[in-house]
Amino acid sequence: MRVLQVVPYFYSAWAYGGIPRLSYHLCQALVKQGVEVEVITTDAFDEHSRLGQDFYQVDGISVRAYRNLSNYLAYHWQVFLPRGLKKEKDKIGGYQVVHIHGHRNFLNTYLSFWAGEKGIPLVLQPNGTLVNIERRRFFKAIYDLVWGNRQLKKTSLFIAVSEAEKNQFLSAGISEEKIRIVPNGVYIESTSPEVDFRKKFKINSEYVLYLGKLTPRKGVEYLVQALSLSQRKEILAVIAGNDMGIKSRLEKLAEKLGVQERVIFTGLLTSPWKESAYRNALLTVYAGQYEIFGLVPFESILCGTPAVVADDSGCGEWLRKSGGGWIVPYGDARAIAQIIDNFSQEDKAEKVKDAQRWIKENLNWDKIAQQVKEIYQELV
Repeated sequence: MRVLQVVPYFYSAWAYGGIPRLSYHLCQALVKQGVEVEVITTDAFDEHSRLGQDFYQVDGISVRAYRNLSNYLAYHWQVFLPRGLKKEKDKIGGYQVVHIHGHRNFLNTYLSFWAGEKGIPLVLQPNGTLVNIERRRFFKAIYDLVWGNRQLKKTSLFIAVSEAEKNQFLSAGISEEKIRIVPNGVYIESTSPEVDFRKKFKINSEYVLYLGKLTPRKGVEYLVQALSLSQRKEILAVIAGNDMGIKSRLEKLAEKLGVQERVIFTGLLTSPWKESAYRNALLTVYAGQYEIFGLVPFESILCGTPAVVADDSGCGEWLRKSGGGWIVPYGDARAIAQIIDNFSQEDKAEKVKDAQRWIKENLNWDKIAQQVKEIYQELV
């Protein structure tokens, strides 16, 4: 089976969040199961740089990366304008399935239309990007009117990663018979990294961790507020992630609440520093809004640290099944503070043991890839 995966950012553009990692690990697992996988992406890498190659192979995956007209627009506005993409129009008939990751960008929309013209089955896995939320909602609405809604009509099957995302699809008018629920897999390079995160950032106290992009819907401000409400004044908050526009606001909030000396910003963390940060944290707090899955809490659990997530999301849905943490109302800083105040290292070990087993059994990439492969076979 020959499958084309389309995603605007791929290996190793980790600054763009979960989708590049999720799509990469899925492709990697599909190759192991005998699927011939090719990827079309752009040269997006991070805020200041691009991928250095337009064609490469990684783990048996053939990747073609097209140069964006503007790296600034790609990173800050999620506007991907790949130059020379039209040459793919004649090639697309050679695939049995086209799998689109993410929604509402020109790369994915062009490939969707060209696949539709050739009668190639389309799978769309938006991973939280289908609904119009958070930033630039007016421009997203215009995009939907001109291109996005037409793309949805051409899609054969939709993959939701949780019941919460399935409900988003239904509210958008997508037929239930075209929806399949397949969770994301979770992968950690090493649960016992050899680097020392505490030493690198000169941290001598216990800390709670937020790891992820700094965007408005992630609710990072409620962790800062919880720090000021907590009775444990020795506790620090480590905020790890690339700034997407709210870092200065968080710094001002910390200063206003008098906890600026207890908040540490590290920037983007990649392996093995990421795993070391998880392992050394007291708790990982990832209590964002509209979080339809959320890799961070489950990565944290695999590294031995339980998580706190919000209750309005698919993230809470899966954490509840794993039993590896606490679920709080979105925006409830006091609830987060109470968990911090009542938590101990003994609780930490007890909380994660069964959850780790559940994650390894249910959210491993080989199992997820098998489910996705069956969807492809169903379409073919």
